[in-house]
Amino acid sequence: MAGMLAVTAIGMVLMAVVSTAALRGYLMHRVDGQLQAVQKKPALARMGDSTTPGRYIILNMAPDGTVRAVSGDDPDPSAALDQARRMGPGIFFDEAAGGRPFGMGGMRAVARVGLRGHVTVVVAPLGDIRAALAWLIVIELLTTAVILGVLALLGRWLIRRGLAPLSRMATTAHAIARGGDLRARMEESPSEVGLLAGAINVMLGRIEQAFVARVRSEAKVREFAADASHELRTPLTTIRGYSELYEQGAVDADEAMRRISAESERMRRLVEELLELARLDKGSALTREHVDLAALARDAIADATAVEPERPLRLDAPAHLSALADEGRIRQVLANLLANVRAHTPAGTPATVRLAEHAGAVVIEVADEGPGMAPEEAARAFDRFHHASGGDGTGLGLAIVAAIAAAHGGRAMLRSSPGAGTGVRVELPRGGQVLEGVVERGQPEQDQRGQR
Repeated sequence: MAGMLAVTAIGMVLMAVVSTAALRGYLMHRVDGQLQAVQKKPALARMGDSTTPGRYIILNMAPDGTVRAVSGDDPDPSAALDQARRMGPGIFFDEAAGGRPFGMGGMRAVARVGLRGHVTVVVAPLGDIRAALAWLIVIELLTTAVILGVLALLGRWLIRRGLAPLSRMATTAHAIARGGDLRARMEESPSEVGLLAGAINVMLGRIEQAFVARVRSEAKVREFAADASHELRTPLTTIRGYSELYEQGAVDADEAMRRISAESERMRRLVEELLELARLDKGSALTREHVDLAALARDAIADATAVEPERPLRLDAPAHLSALADEGRIRQVLANLLANVRAHTPAGTPATVRLAEHAGAVVIEVADEGPGMAPEEAARAFDRFHHASGGDGTGLGLAIVAAIAAAHGGRAMLRSSPGAGTGVRVELPRGGQVLEGVVERGQPEQDQRGQR
């Protein structure tokens, strides 16, 4: 506000100076023209003639310097006579020879040599011009003061109105700081302040999302720690129980060692799978190379057949299907899915491994013809430590599958319903790009049929 008023005041002063100088120059030029016109009148050639306009003073100066007024007492010639005596006759004779108006102590004058060598001087008082200029200066000063006052009042009102959104933004920011309500937003508008509010709203939205994600992550970590401790407590309790029974002689050595070895193996698998998930969650780098998925699928089926020869396993895939992926991780995906088929379907239940290309992605699907899953079971199939009915694994197999798919930029989905079997579908980008719709690692989407 002060800067605006200062600039306005400087502009008004400059305008006043320029207009006053221009008016003074115009009036002085006009006076000079009038003096020259009076000088040329023949009546001035006669000594002592006073037939001239009343606004001029006519002086007659003899060669010896004697000067007298020949124009009467109106206007008063005393000041002109005193100035003429101080200047002396030499200056007037020189000016008469030039014939141009000249300054005479705050007055304008023109001289002409007349009869008998006398000089006739026509003097124009400048009192009216000075009064006009003084009045102009007063008017300009008053106008400047009024304009600055009006600008101060209107500017203050406009600035307060323009900065009101900033005040509301500050109030909202303080409310967010005091109450922690990250859902509060600034008022947006097309103005610069509104654009700033929009940028702050974007920032608040991201902060809110980050805060919510942090809360969810902390809750997930707490839940994970609780589930992991629960899963580890079971084999540890069993090992301790059989150790105590053996010491008390309640069970023979072979049975005790068999159960302790089985629980130790279960705990080893659980710890290894937890470490695997931790590495995937951390974003460990994958060793990507072009691999033949069809060859990996044939190897997985051969391994599964060796473990359970009586189960019919079928491969539905082209002879070769290349993808940019981590070979070890893809082998783990196939092994986990086929292990789930063995664990959750009756012996002899057929299963199919399918490989295909779909919308720029390669699809790995393992489907069985088993009893299927209830909707509530299917909805939690990818949850860590979730044990399906009848399962005795660690509850991390499908979670690892989903995490590996997400690490490749892909996604894992599940379809299942009671009596219709279960199919797990893994989509991987063929060229290494990220598929649209991929959710956070380890948390694939689920549709109404349990796809997650």
